[in-house]
Amino acid sequence: MLPQEYYSCVIDRLKNCYRFYDYFIAAGNELLAEGCDPSFPAIAAPVEQLERFTVQKTLQVHLPIVGEKSRSVLMPIDFEIFLGNENHLLYSDRQTQKQYFIQTIPVAKFIEKIFRSRGMPYLLDYTPSGGHILFQNILGYRATKELMNIGYLENDLIKACNFIDKNDIRRRFGISLDAARIFSGLGKIAEYIAFLTLEAFRENESKGLYPATISDSLDRCINLDNTWSEGSPFMRSIRSPFSLHKKNHEKYGKYSQPSLVDVIGTYFDGIRAEEESNIDFILDCMWDLEKAASHARRFTGDIPCSNENLIDFINEYRRSDLYAFHQDFENQHDIPRGMALEYANREPNIPKWTRNILNFPNPSALQPKNIIGFVYDFLIRANWKPKHIANILRDLYQNPSYNWTQDFFKYPAEEKANYWARVYSAVALWRTGKLNIAVK
Repeated sequence: MLPQEYYSCVIDRLKNCYRFYDYFIAAGNELLAEGCDPSFPAIAAPVEQLERFTVQKTLQVHLPIVGEKSRSVLMPIDFEIFLGNENHLLYSDRQTQKQYFIQTIPVAKFIEKIFRSRGMPYLLDYTPSGGHILFQNILGYRATKELMNIGYLENDLIKACNFIDKNDIRRRFGISLDAARIFSGLGKIAEYIAFLTLEAFRENESKGLYPATISDSLDRCINLDNTWSEGSPFMRSIRSPFSLHKKNHEKYGKYSQPSLVDVIGTYFDGIRAEEESNIDFILDCMWDLEKAASHARRFTGDIPCSNENLIDFINEYRRSDLYAFHQDFENQHDIPRGMALEYANREPNIPKWTRNILNFPNPSALQPKNIIGFVYDFLIRANWKPKHIANILRDLYQNPSYNWTQDFFKYPAEEKANYWARVYSAVALWRTGKLNIAVK
């Protein structure tokens, strides 16, 4: 089956995925000719053009995190196997992919159990390297108000959300601060789920399995990729269910292979589940568009909305050490701009490796495998407060002499610094027994 034929078969279901949106993100190397960024060639287009960009142009399509006029916010939990410089193995062939992919299945089932056991709706969409767990959050409901209450916005993020650009479909209305706080709250819930997962799979490495990590902080790991929750909400999106998945072509040059495709594994409405538990069949569908199109008929494409059971889960998070840590982090005072880096350069209790990041931060201060050690050394070895470690990163990011290519307006520096310092300080405290994930 050709990609055009596949998209023709699933287009009505694909359109249902965009029920709360007025635009979508199309991605693919085909857009390089239109002057798109080579690192991620993508374009935002009105949702009325979805059929043209898929059935006709066969592009990959992504769901924005924030819906039309900030009326909804999507939760996009993202997990994947990460193999560092050997990630191409996931796209070598069906058999090789399975050897690695199956290590993500216990993680997928664990996260599914979190949702099933609490009656929280979700959709599980498998990708060639892992999967996405999705649910929508509609503003005005009790559960979304509770998400809003646990959210936190930095001043630079507020400015970015308030900015309106009539020529940018993503920013023509700005992002409401209520939606931005819900986005932040979802990030914290995703972080709580990530730590529950880290705890459950703590012994993986001793068993000869890949360790679970938050972001790709190790060269081989099961990556709970929460980086979607860092940065401006209007810049965040995730590949849509039913979308083609062309990394095998575009990133690894395997043009002799067919286009791959993401495949829905579970739709759970809070009570009943429609699911496919045969992983071999899921992988067959990824590599065979005709099988994928046939399988797609089992699902409508609707992404379920959160229900009030999410409130109980938020309250569970509120009873955890992680919530107490988040509250403490947000209430810590900032070191004035420029001063944190000056103090850090005078810190005697950090190793040469960490000092090298201070001196040469681009790109190491943006890379999870370096940031996690940097934060650990300042927190555990030098006894710095987590917020003050964030202030070091902020000072680095805001210094143009390091020739950053990152857009620190669309991805605000203060918010980015706070995210990485907060997450990896919590990881360091958990690893050293100073943060207990068990609910009190």
